[in-house]
Amino acid sequence: MDVKKPVKETKKLALEELAGHLKGSSISLFATFNGLSTPELFEAKKKIKSEKAAFRVVKKSLLRKAFESLGIEPVSKEFWKGEVATLTSANGDPIRLARVLAQWKENSKKIVIKGGFLLEKRQWLEPVMVEKLAKLGGIRDLQTQAVATLIGPLWQLAGVLNGALSQLVLVLKSIQESKDAGRQSA
Repeated sequence: MDVKKPVKETKKLALEELAGHLKGSSISLFATFNGLSTPELFEAKKKIKSEKAAFRVVKKSLLRKAFESLGIEPVSKEFWKGEVATLTSANGDPIRLARVLAQWKENSKKIVIKGGFLLEKRQWLEPVMVEKLAKLGGIRDLQTQAVATLIGPLWQLAGVLNGALSQLVLVLKSIQESKDAGRQSA
């Protein structure tokens, strides 16, 4: 009986699952959590799960292979020091996941953000960028701001045109009144 075959299959399945989670997430974030107590870890996992995100501690060798399969290359060799936890989210809002990780780091000084990856843009995020991303408003807030930015000038144009139209109506009314006054005096 070949004992190595089931182990190889298990590793292959684990790799496929990890790559699938990374591929299915608009953003993947990575952190280390040396010295975090079990209750702290449990509480953080609960918060992450409430955001429809997943938290996994993964072997670095498995993560390297998953990165290779997706064409991801961390920009820093520091990334590979210490354990690595992945946070992935399928909710489509990368800002919320970054905010959860940043809050977790703020609450526990034992968390170190290692970086992140935006799959759609094929862009690696340094830890500083993840923290900046966390400070942005949510996707809905950004969409609202974008719409307001686009609509603002249109409202101004409509106001100017409405003002010009009102003045034109007043001028035409004045001309009409002058003609009426001229007819009455003749």
